[in-house]
Amino acid sequence: MSKTILIIGGSFGGIKAAWSLRHLLDVKHRIMIVSDKPRTTFRASFPRVLFENLDPEKITMDLPDNFKDTDIEFVCDPMTAINQDDNEVICENNSYQFDYLILATGVRHAYELLPGSREFGLSVCDPARIIETREALLNFEKGEFFAGIGAGYTPCDGPPMEVIMNLDHLLREKGMRDKTNLHYISDKKHLLPPGGPKVWKYLDDHFKKREINVHLDVLLLKLDKNRLYFKDGKTMPYDMCLLVPPYRGIPAMKNSDLIDERGFVPVHMKNMLAKESKHGNIYAVGDCIGNPGPKQGHLAFMQATVAAEHIAWRINQTGIVRMYLPEFRCVMDQGGGIGLYTYSQYMSEGDGLKIELGEEPYKSKIRFEEIFMEKKGDIGDLHHQMMK
Repeated sequence: MSKTILIIGGSFGGIKAAWSLRHLLDVKHRIMIVSDKPRTTFRASFPRVLFENLDPEKITMDLPDNFKDTDIEFVCDPMTAINQDDNEVICENNSYQFDYLILATGVRHAYELLPGSREFGLSVCDPARIIETREALLNFEKGEFFAGIGAGYTPCDGPPMEVIMNLDHLLREKGMRDKTNLHYISDKKHLLPPGGPKVWKYLDDHFKKREINVHLDVLLLKLDKNRLYFKDGKTMPYDMCLLVPPYRGIPAMKNSDLIDERGFVPVHMKNMLAKESKHGNIYAVGDCIGNPGPKQGHLAFMQATVAAEHIAWRINQTGIVRMYLPEFRCVMDQGGGIGLYTYSQYMSEGDGLKIELGEEPYKSKIRFEEIFMEKKGDIGDLHHQMMK
């Protein structure tokens, strides 16, 4: 009997889950992506948009065209609710029945939890604001610049680090670095916590060499047009700031009975099955999961693979399901065609560790982007092979 697997979300996690399922299941089984947007952008390349004049259109995927003639259906229809009792997803235009559901919805940037962040802060997360951010950064030449995540539950540290490193490089090229003070802020105790102690030490030294001030374990409460306000009562003046606001789940999940207090979906990490799935047929992957840990593309790919393999194993009643062992794998742009690659098994009690600074990490990241776009997101295990 044929089954319908519904995937909500058309970014990394949703695309990877769809392709993995299509390769594992007979074509009689229906695979459908339902997304609130008809296009998705390869956000890992935003630093090149900001500092290298990369056209955002070159890293933007038209989803209906992408999945044409692939035996993967795509529908643009924003989800409004989930009815677990009837195995139904309710959207603005239609309702969709499922046998299995994979939630890959991403997150909502909760600007309201950090007053002033939308009005006065630049964004490295929002495709609609990326050109505005580019113009502001390229014109910044003196004063106090802040970038970071210090407002509570923002488990993606890399983008503001990439911005501040690229800005440091740009200002040095202009001969204006001595007219600026660069600051990185975080509510965490370490730089890139998932990397482990050796990564923390490397980054501490790296930031010092580039004369970037680091403010750790600080909680930003609000900002106005020229000052940041912290929980400990301190304030700091700024001329420009770029902040990633707190993450929260999307509103459509509110009455699903699947979510925690922040709106995320707690899952069983061995198979990505939602803990509160009434019929044991709802999974979640990527940024929308409610379990501790970073939210990054590499982990979304890994989680999507595990969820797809588990569903295929249940349908086919045979096959292999990989264990989910979270690992930290990240390439951060540093400016001037240099990248910083960090790989660590610290999150899963492994010994693997690699840190490399140079041209090859930068080139590897571009190659991954190009292959992802060329292959329509059908990348297999390529995300594991970067920098090997």
